[in-house]
Amino acid sequence: MPEAEARRQLGTLRDRITHGGDFADAAKRFSQDGSAQAGGDLGWVSPGELVPEFEQAMSRLRPGEISEPVVTQFGVHLIQVMNRRETEMAPEKQRDFARAEIREQKLRAAYDDWVRQLRSAAYVEYRVNRQR
Repeated sequence: MPEAEARRQLGTLRDRITHGGDFADAAKRFSQDGSAQAGGDLGWVSPGELVPEFEQAMSRLRPGEISEPVVTQFGVHLIQVMNRRETEMAPEKQRDFARAEIREQKLRAAYDDWVRQLRSAAYVEYRVNRQR
């Protein structure tokens, strides 16, 4: 379905939910996501586990609130935050996040170096074609 139509339908569905409907029932009925069978429940999610657009929208919500339709590379979504918690991050998780950040930094540095090399190797010749 086109994105505009999905946004429109989810906007209507959001209105129904905010006026007394049940998010889980709506997810089971309308969602095409893998979480549909669980009523849209993703469980506890840690920072960095979801795509940035989804996380940004989710972080702006207070418990119980439902987002406007959110567009990501995976489709259009409605998000409801049920609760938040703060916990100590396990050492394995901390290591995984550190490795991912270092990998990202190295990738950025390699990309910047590659772009610099391309620019330094580029040759542009200006010619003026004058006909008399």
